[in-house]
Amino acid sequence: MKILTAEQIKKVDVFTIQNQPISSIDLMEKAAEACSKWIMKHFDNQHNFHVFCGIGNNGGDGLAIARILKQKLYNVTVYVKKSDHYSEDFESNFELWHANKGQTITIESMVDLTLQPDENTIIIDAIFGYGLNRPVTGLESSIIQYLNSLNKKTISIDLPSGLFTNDNHKNTYDTIINADYTLTFEFPKLSLLLPDNEHKSGTIIILPIGLLPEGIAQQSTDVYFTTFEDCHRIYQPKTKFAHKGTNGHALLITGSLGKMGAAVLSSKACLKSGSGLVTALIPRSGNTVIQTANPEIMTLLSEEENIVSGNFAYHYDAVGIGPGIGKEQNTLALLKEVLMNCNKPLVIDADALNLLAEHTELQKTIPVNSIITPHPKELSRWIGSWKNDTEKIDKTLKLVDQLKIYVVLKGAYTCIFCPDGTLHFNSTGNPGMGTAGSGDVLTGIITGLLAQGYTAKESCILGVYLHGLAGDLASTEKSQESLIASDIIDFLGKGFLQFQPTF
Repeated sequence: MKILTAEQIKKVDVFTIQNQPISSIDLMEKAAEACSKWIMKHFDNQHNFHVFCGIGNNGGDGLAIARILKQKLYNVTVYVKKSDHYSEDFESNFELWHANKGQTITIESMVDLTLQPDENTIIIDAIFGYGLNRPVTGLESSIIQYLNSLNKKTISIDLPSGLFTNDNHKNTYDTIINADYTLTFEFPKLSLLLPDNEHKSGTIIILPIGLLPEGIAQQSTDVYFTTFEDCHRIYQPKTKFAHKGTNGHALLITGSLGKMGAAVLSSKACLKSGSGLVTALIPRSGNTVIQTANPEIMTLLSEEENIVSGNFAYHYDAVGIGPGIGKEQNTLALLKEVLMNCNKPLVIDADALNLLAEHTELQKTIPVNSIITPHPKELSRWIGSWKNDTEKIDKTLKLVDQLKIYVVLKGAYTCIFCPDGTLHFNSTGNPGMGTAGSGDVLTGIITGLLAQGYTAKESCILGVYLHGLAGDLASTEKSQESLIASDIIDFLGKGFLQFQPTF
């Protein structure tokens, strides 16, 4: 799924209007119907809806939503700024609103805003949409700040008013609506997926409104949102005559005294991702732990408390290194050995990432197309701090271009930075996955996919999606609060089943 700029979205709108063909007012009606359907599904008519409409087409969306809700016997009040410059489609929907005897409050100054909220109050924000390109000022700024001060449940249409579509590093955040839900059309906007804007966008709901796929296809972009359909195309089912020798042999270099849980989790996730054989290079002291927990795992044994040079041949189809290995001096020597001798992409996580951050000269020896899986703090050790998400993205893209590696930046909407310059935001996962060991599981999944013959890019995209999907499936049964990393592994099978035919 493509993520487009404001200019590109406008082109798709125009293309749809010209080629479906459909009038702009009818396209607006489809958007309003989609929003109203979602609202009525989640809120009953005991609530009082206060719809704040701008003077352009986003305001027209708000008026159409208000009319549909009123026709369904919802209690709706519309608020409109007095203006001589309403858009044509706004004017058309305003007439329809009046024809339905809708209640309107015209705002010339803040004195006119006499809203008296109660426990049933819900704000619908339809002031500005995707076309905004400068910070909000004037009366609209005062209205937005007032609405935020009410601290009432707020639903924004397309974008929280005041938020730019892509880059907000020059925006003024106190003049952006604090949305609890953002009902956006066809595809997410980049700003909705970035941590800087989390407190503004709330829960994001993507609603199809019938924009023509041909119009979207004409727009080129380097930013994508991974969907089930994307991963279904990547997924490779097992062949009838497949066996453990053809399903890939993965090596995981993992664990140290007190951190053998990382070895257990990563190696089991690797097996559960479909790898035919998994060997774990671990400290001798952890052998009983891992062979008891995961009897299907083979082990190579190193020193008692942490791993040093294993003197092993690099005949494995994929190698993952880092979970729980520690940062001892002899562990650094092992990392150097792996980097010097492994001639295929590595999956690098956790302590291996931190060692490479401290010894930057080693980063140049990372095999091309390797995958690093940092969380934001680990990434900052590689690229330095950043003032905003735009700077973070620019610095990370520079890193992947220099080293020709993939960066899987973990978090909400986990983002994969690819050496071809593309970004892939993930659509699965939930806050319950922010728990110890979740990253170790992801390392195992990606390493397992890589061992089976998926490319590095495919392993990242499919691995991240499956990781989040399994977490979502687990949370529905166990709750986000009680979700632990091993639950993610337990639900990987149900995740894979979604890609397989039912006959």
